[in-house]
Formats: sequence, structure tokens, C-alpha cells
Amino acid sequence: MRNKLFHLAIITLAMTLTSCGIFKKNTLPDTTTTTTTPTTTVTEDPLETVISTLGNWRTMQTGGNIKLSAGSSFSSAIQVRMVRDQAIYISLRPVLGIEVGKLIITADSLYAVDKVHKRYIAEKVSILTSGIPVTVSDVQDMFLGRPFILGKGTLDESLKGEVTVSESNPLALSANESYKGYGYVFNFDKAGRIASLQIIPTGKTTAAYQIKYGNVRNTSAGNIAHDINANATVEKKKIDFSLNYKNIEWNSAVKIDKGIPGNYSRMSARDLFSMFSN
Repeated sequence: MRNKLFHLAIITLAMTLTSCGIFKKNTLPDTTTTTTTPTTTVTEDPLETVISTLGNWRTMQTGGNIKLSAGSSFSSAIQVRMVRDQAIYISLRPVLGIEVGKLIITADSLYAVDKVHKRYIAEKVSILTSGIPVTVSDVQDMFLGRPFILGKGTLDESLKGEVTVSESNPLALSANESYKGYGYVFNFDKAGRIASLQIIPTGKTTAAYQIKYGNVRNTSAGNIAHDINANATVEKKKIDFSLNYKNIEWNSAVKIDKGIPGNYSRMSARDLFSMFSN
């Protein structure tokens, strides 16, 4: 069981990409509601407020922990490194800081290395995205708690027309396009800090998938969530996991090691996914 949980942890780290695989372009109906604004009051644009909290960054690295529940539980220390728009590296280090497995996502490739059983996966990232225009930048934003427009980047002034604003949640930003019958909504608390990303079937109000964000801190890269909790169903198996970051270091030199020892055997990504059918 522990070996299965180890592999489950590796594939769970790629779960945010698999959730993007449900998307297919389909314009959402206009959900804008009409409100009456008192003429005596001038309010700040909530969308501008959110955009103002999103700072720039080049690289990040941090330690932290992952916890996983999929019938049984698994936890491990991790290291996370990112090069903006280029790569994500997540290393599993459950005992004494020794790396036993790693996941690397680049613009066009997915690598998963299992050092316990000396095997690896090297595939085009499209095996998970099914041709949908999800980018490394989108996945980085998911891991950091930053609103984005799928395939177009982090929300900024140029993308304001891509979202519908609702101030009833107390603030929600809904993407104006849905994919394969699903839309996605970013929810914020009263202080303008991100609270969740919800993936919702078109025409419904209840999320089918959700990422919850907590411990949002103001950093040199803007507001960044340090606690991330998510759930999904992969091959009929319900998976719940959390990532918790320690102090994040920004814009220093970062090494993304894609090296694979020559004596490792190559696995198909389909072989790894097949565990969930048992």
C-alpha cells in the first residue's frame, strides 16, 4: 500500500493539469447582474484592486509539505522550484531531506522520476492537457493562488475583458469562456485575498472541483497563497491533497534538474494512471 501511495503522490502533484483536461472552449452566457450605484458614493474598481495585488517574479523556491488522502494517507516534505513561464519542479523528500521522487513540468514535457523503484516517465505534456491551451504559467498560478485566464496568462489590465465581476461572494471573478461544459471562478475574501478556484458545470452553481487557498501573504511577488487544498477524482478514485509552503525565496538562481540515471526503466504515463483502476 505504501508503494501505491508513493506513486499516488507523484501523480497527484500533476492533478491540476488533469483537471484542465476537462476544458473545451464554449462561450458562457452573460451572467452580469445589474445593480444600482448611489450617485453620492465613489467606489474603487474591485477588479483593479485584485490586479494591483499581483506582482512580478522570475523564479521561486521553497520547502514545504504535501499531505494526501486517497483511501489511506501519505505525507512528505517537499521542495518546490519554479522558473516563470518555463518550468515547475516538485521534489518528494519524506525522510532526512533525501529525494525519493520528483515531478517536472515544462512548456512541452512532463517528467516523473521514481527513485525508489528506478523508473521514470518522460512524455509530452499534452498527454495530460488533451490539446487544451493550458500553459506552465497557468499551472504556476494555480500553485500560487493567482487568478489567470486559461492559455493567456496571469490576470492583468489587458485581460480585464475576459472576466465577469460579481461582488456577492464578497468578490468573484468568472472567466467569460467555459470549456467542455465547465466554467471557472476565482473567489476572494473581503480583503481581496484569493480564497478559492472553483470549476463549475455550466448552468450550475455547485463546483465539481475546487482548490482552496489560505495563509495568503503579501510578498515581493504580490499576494501569494502558502496553503493549498484541493480535491479531484482520478479514475474513479477520490483524491484530497494539500500543499503547505514555508518561506518562499524569490528571484534567486534556481536549478531545474531533468536528469534521469541511465539504469532507470521508462514507464508509460498510462501505466501509472492504471493504478487507479484497481
